[in-house]
Amino acid sequence: MRYLALDVGNKRVGVAVGSSEARIATPLTVIERTSVEQDAARILAIAREYEVEQIIVGLPRNADNSTSEQETLTRAYSAQLESALHLPITFYDERYSTSAALAQQRTRGVNEKRGRATLDANAAAVILQDFLDKLDVEG
Repeated sequence: MRYLALDVGNKRVGVAVGSSEARIATPLTVIERTSVEQDAARILAIAREYEVEQIIVGLPRNADNSTSEQETLTRAYSAQLESALHLPITFYDERYSTSAALAQQRTRGVNEKRGRATLDANAAAVILQDFLDKLDVEG
């Protein structure tokens, strides 16, 4: 199965792709948010290009596992996306994905200012990689 992961923010959506066969997540792009309709059209084009069957959306929970304000916004945005994309959406805990992506970029020697442009796509890849790794464990 092919997956598209989204790291939804207020201004941008990071996008990554991966499959249950290869078990490797790859950052793709960062979409500057405009309207849900335009965002959905761009995401749908990517989903079709990569023959995606399911969307994984990072869910920004609080550290204590309670609902965050951003989680509420992400769920509302995702509901609108789901009706436009006609693809199933699965939410996946994304706590610390951005800090993990930032740490990976630092390890690779990516300049923090230059890395800002790809950080959201890398965070989406972190979310998807964790999801794919859990598929291995859960079978």
